[in-house]
Amino acid sequence: MGPAVTPSLDGDAAVDHGAPPAHGAGLPRHRGPVRRAGRRIAVAAGALVIAAGAIAATTATPPVVDPTDPSGVSMPTSDGSGWDRVFSEDFADGTSRGGFEATYADRFSVYHGFADTAGTGRYQASVLSAHDGVLDMRLRTTKAGTPLAGGIVPLVDGQWGGQTSGRYSVRMKSDEVDGYGVAMLLWSDENVWEHGEVDFPEGALGAPAYLNVHCLEDPAEKCVHYETSASLADWHTYTIEWTPARMSFLIDGEVVGTTTESIPTSRMHLVVQAGSNEGLPPRDAAGSLLIDWMTIDVPADGAEPQASLPSDGATAPAQGSWTADTPPGDAGPEAG
Repeated sequence: MGPAVTPSLDGDAAVDHGAPPAHGAGLPRHRGPVRRAGRRIAVAAGALVIAAGAIAATTATPPVVDPTDPSGVSMPTSDGSGWDRVFSEDFADGTSRGGFEATYADRFSVYHGFADTAGTGRYQASVLSAHDGVLDMRLRTTKAGTPLAGGIVPLVDGQWGGQTSGRYSVRMKSDEVDGYGVAMLLWSDENVWEHGEVDFPEGALGAPAYLNVHCLEDPAEKCVHYETSASLADWHTYTIEWTPARMSFLIDGEVVGTTTESIPTSRMHLVVQAGSNEGLPPRDAAGSLLIDWMTIDVPADGAEPQASLPSDGATAPAQGSWTADTPPGDAGPEAG
């Protein structure tokens, strides 16, 4: 490999590739204190509903098992329930390593030439390729010791820019790669942390998938912090449903959380990024984040789609604080 990558950190390289850098230039967004309530769940007042089981009628189309698909589940072809499909990609067009950006320029903005979130790695377009029906982010460290990271932003109608509500689904898995992590997130079009940050899934590659919603009033804190039972090492479909009144989070079509607080009101765009965690990864650490497909839906004209609720709707409050261990009667009025 060539010499270590030493790009400018002022964001110019990112702008050349169609988008400002997420979180600024390596903004340490995950180093603030976390409000904790129990071992696996942390919420601010009125934050989270965690539940298992089937989903309500407003949820996304159930996944269709397809043994010929790379992940075993084909990309949903319909939206419905008040949502309109505005973006879909299943990576059928193969590319060479480093050729992804040119082939998919009308569909994705690619991160290149600036620091990753931890500040130790560098985003490089060369880590991306498409093969066998998947996007492959191949993470590794150069011989000179620079960890390489990858990041993409879907372009709706070929244009950069986000939404003020939407439903976002990505089917992915990863190798277990020491020192590297991934986040699928909603991030401010104006690159302002106080506008909100929603991370789902997020975690170390090959480790448990986390749900994190940062507090609008203090984004260094997480108003929702939940370790799911899903492993990033396995194929799963992760969905964020964002409406003005509620956000819900689904894995393989089942609701794992829902919140009525710290809901962004500014335009946000979807990002999938993988890079170094805090500190330098081992020099021999290498592996891939694989994405089979991804979709974006927005509210249909005149429609006001509702975020999905757990099958036991009585457990989900219309507002207020509720978690899975909240005693009955303490959750407040039920959601309709």
